[in-house]
Amino acid sequence: MQLHFDGWTVDRISGEISRDGRVVRLAQQPLRILLELADHAGTVVTRDQLVKTLWPAGVVDFDNGLNVAMRKLRVALDDTGDTPKYIETLPKVGYRFIGKIGAAQPVPPASPAQPAPRRTSRRWPLAVGLMAAVLAVFVAALLVLQSGRNAAAARHVPSARAQELYVEGMHERSRRDIDATPAALAKLEAAIKEDPQYAEAWAGYGRTLSAAVVRQRTTPAEGLPKARAAAERALALDATVTDAYVTLLHIHMDFDKDFAAAARDLEKARQLAPPSASLWHYSAMLNAQQGRVEAGLADMRRARALEPMTLLLSSNYALILFNARRYDEAIELLAPLVKANPGFDTGRSVLARALAATGRFDEALEQLQARKDVGAWQGDLGVLYAKMGRRDDVLREIARLGALEAQGFGESYELATIYTALGDLDKGCELLGKALTDRSFLVNWMRLDPRMDPLRGRQCFAEVEAKLYGAPADGA
Repeated sequence: MQLHFDGWTVDRISGEISRDGRVVRLAQQPLRILLELADHAGTVVTRDQLVKTLWPAGVVDFDNGLNVAMRKLRVALDDTGDTPKYIETLPKVGYRFIGKIGAAQPVPPASPAQPAPRRTSRRWPLAVGLMAAVLAVFVAALLVLQSGRNAAAARHVPSARAQELYVEGMHERSRRDIDATPAALAKLEAAIKEDPQYAEAWAGYGRTLSAAVVRQRTTPAEGLPKARAAAERALALDATVTDAYVTLLHIHMDFDKDFAAAARDLEKARQLAPPSASLWHYSAMLNAQQGRVEAGLADMRRARALEPMTLLLSSNYALILFNARRYDEAIELLAPLVKANPGFDTGRSVLARALAATGRFDEALEQLQARKDVGAWQGDLGVLYAKMGRRDDVLREIARLGALEAQGFGESYELATIYTALGDLDKGCELLGKALTDRSFLVNWMRLDPRMDPLRGRQCFAEVEAKLYGAPADGA
């Protein structure tokens, strides 16, 4: 069953929306918002109603909630101007669908041609040839169109139960109030078991696993092969699943250190979907890690404009500012966000780096000690203790990171920053080289990282930089 309005066609099951030959696939949450509003066209649907429709088990944390899903829907429909065409916002109340609902307009049959007066001409063979050429082009276009329709029709439609499990899994993945990674993986695994041909579920599973590696919920050796295989399985089932390309982009960039492959993944994803916050975010990180600071900041601003409530985008924007040595700007951005969101642990980590860089050690320590989820930011406390002259505390941090390494987590880069802060530059050099092979993904920032300044100019730094980036920075 399909929904039609203002030239748009919406497939209620697959989430595909099309108009003027352009086809995109909506994620489940924006799709369900659109259907709920369109099914009550002209009537105000409150925010509470939409929340209950999207998250019947309870509301997710605000930064991944209704505002984000609504923004994605508006972008997909190109309804982002000052005057809405389809979705009217009633501040503090809800939304109303104002588009014109209707059936798809059939193409009227061509009027029969009137017989022309018979006349002879020496040019009639040319006219016949031109008509034949036009007819051939028309037939070819018709075949291409029919081929596209057949491909769309051949797409797998997952079972209702599998879709339900997928939506629940993606909801759990989006949560930041608790660590819901195990619950998300369990739901997505169940969706795959329910329907092994469900490409989106494979893609979601892969991306959740790669994120779990970053957050150190699982080791790279355990999580990355499964994440890569899941993404590749998704693309084998459906080569248009954007989330699968994003997973491969993440793995290629952060763990394989293959920036060229990551750039190809990003371009493929961009060809399949309208610009999204996620794609702008990865483009920003890819640019910044290679030293293209202004390009990275510009891309991250685009991401934040699309999803202003997503805190991760703010912390990574501040991370680029920190690496560009714009410490005051990073502090100004993050301090109020952390105060308003005490569980914003990634923000606390970046804020602490900027505070420490400006000599505000006690404030930095307060931020780091308030974290409940350290995640990937394992070395910051050791670096800060070194700057504060607390050597015994530094040694305890080194021992703790050594234990994580023994479990299979890549901590060489974080250890390199600690030894460098201690002034043991030879050990810092040794660990920096090791970071290229132990899946220390934060080594990608070494080109800019101010904490690496004591090693700049050393041969070891130049050698690792050449291996990692392959070419000098450009456009920084």
